Amino acid sequence: MCGIAGIIALDGKDVDQGQLDRLTDALSHRGPDGRGTHIDKSVGFGHRRLSIIDLTIAAAQPMKTDDEAITITFNGEIYNFADLRLDLESKDYTFTSTGDTEVLLKLYQEYGPACVAMLRGMFAFAVHDKKRNTVFLARDRFGKKPIKYFKRNGMFAFASELKALRTLSDCPREFDREAIHHYLTFMYLPAPMTGFTDLYKLPAAHTLTINLATGEEKLERYWELNYQPDEKPSVAEWQERIRSTFNESVRLRMIADVPVGAFLSGGVDSGAVVAAMSRISSQPVKTFSIGSTSETRNELPLAAMVAERYHTDHHPIVLEPDIVHLLPELVEQYEEPYADPSSIPTYLVARETRKDVTVALNGDGGDENFAGYIRYPILKFSESLAHQPAFVRSMMHSGTSVLHTILNSTLSYRGQRFTSSLSLPMAQRYLQYISFFTEEEKVGLYSDGVAFPRTDDWYAQHTERARGRARDLIHQAVSMDIDTYLADDLLPKVDLGTMAHGLEARSPFLDHELMELTAQIPVRHKLHGNVGKWILKDMLQTDLPADILWRKKSGFRLPLDQWFRNDLKQFVNDRIMSAPAPFWEIFDRSKIEAFLNKYHNSRIDYSDHVWTLLWLSEWMNRYAA
Repeated sequence: MCGIAGIIALDGKDVDQGQLDRLTDALSHRGPDGRGTHIDKSVGFGHRRLSIIDLTIAAAQPMKTDDEAITITFNGEIYNFADLRLDLESKDYTFTSTGDTEVLLKLYQEYGPACVAMLRGMFAFAVHDKKRNTVFLARDRFGKKPIKYFKRNGMFAFASELKALRTLSDCPREFDREAIHHYLTFMYLPAPMTGFTDLYKLPAAHTLTINLATGEEKLERYWELNYQPDEKPSVAEWQERIRSTFNESVRLRMIADVPVGAFLSGGVDSGAVVAAMSRISSQPVKTFSIGSTSETRNELPLAAMVAERYHTDHHPIVLEPDIVHLLPELVEQYEEPYADPSSIPTYLVARETRKDVTVALNGDGGDENFAGYIRYPILKFSESLAHQPAFVRSMMHSGTSVLHTILNSTLSYRGQRFTSSLSLPMAQRYLQYISFFTEEEKVGLYSDGVAFPRTDDWYAQHTERARGRARDLIHQAVSMDIDTYLADDLLPKVDLGTMAHGLEARSPFLDHELMELTAQIPVRHKLHGNVGKWILKDMLQTDLPADILWRKKSGFRLPLDQWFRNDLKQFVNDRIMSAPAPFWEIFDRSKIEAFLNKYHNSRIDYSDHVWTLLWLSEWMNRYAA
């Protein structure tokens, strides 16, 4: 895996070598094995290399065609590059390297921008095409690899990470307050938002073409996942197709010229990956698990069961995160308002895993393939209630409100939120189940006069296209999650968390051919009653222990609520209340103080809300202009 960067002088001047060097070298953690820059008058590309396939100098980047008409800087892995190379060789192309970069370069040379549809893998790349007089940027279908960019004062600049762009004096530094409003809902920022005004991230499955003559930008979507259930195959036939495609996906992602391992939690998805790897590999698979004695759900024993079954070279990692000192480090690496607490174990397990391997496979994507999140049966249940007469829905909400007044507990709080959503359209209702701060809770913390467009309205508009890809309610929700939660929360968590330590993460479940296959499976085979991922779990009964397959879905969960009420109470309160001036341009100090007091004096677990505010305060401290 690598880091890419580039500068385009839209005024026609030559790119400054010093600026390009600073931009490139700010990504050294993504590519510790090599660096390269190339300037062609008004276009400059930079590259930091993490060597995975073809460790020779012949694979160095930026890479040019023989006639120097096309230059590429590429981050990612093209898993079908061997087949693509055979096709190009049949057209009389010759190669000097054995890796995928030269294949991608010559694929573009042959097919132009249409080449993205032929790629099976994860990628972010830029191509300077002299004949077309363009720079062409592309990002993979699900958003595994990032591209962030800005255009200002005659400069267009892009990079894998914001921290590189901030080495340029023209980089926007003004906080995007509306984006922060949405962050409080999601705990992350959906594309194209980054938290800074006029600074964007290229959405997944999109290309961006810059016309060098006019400076015009053309943003296009080149792929989307459509749900068209096929009722003809039996469950056994579907499972045979799933296993075959999944095994091929795992096999392709094990190809490397460096040590390969796997993250192994106590869950179904990572267990399925390790089982497939063990069948393919002639050597014991290196597996890595993380746990904590203070963790609320310790999955190390379950991971050990899978490791023992497949005789892996297992590395259980027991860590006690030091939040006080780790928070600034996380904010620096994740670089946007991003408060998903699972970033903590991801970041830490990646740090330890990199000591033994350079590539690690993971189980990301299983829930999106097979409707595994607990919110899907909740949505299914709410849909039946949403069709009840209005007076019935009103009575239900009144009842949960009274119960919440009496109990004042986390469960009653969630029940009240659930019944309050029953009269809402599907998108706004679903947002209630996946959001953290509600619209009313956010407004209740803002200073007088501060107002933003409602996030639920933005979400409904943003996901309209996703809902049009599926007739079934659950597939609509899955499609919305793929466009937002997967692309802008889960995948940045893994990319930034692993690349901070020079580790490449690969996700077999997110192979687009597997995703296209599972999009055809009827939803009843996925969400079977209230059991998510049923068809996958049933298929894996001979591969994984029943204790893993049929237990309630959980995950690594640090006891933030316990910490914030006790040992870290003073630290959290002091840190939030001493937030910098831009924080208080949005929030009212007395309302924030009252919210923290409410949290400490109630039985409601608002720890995620508090963590969101804490991260925002730290982020603003770090990135204030």
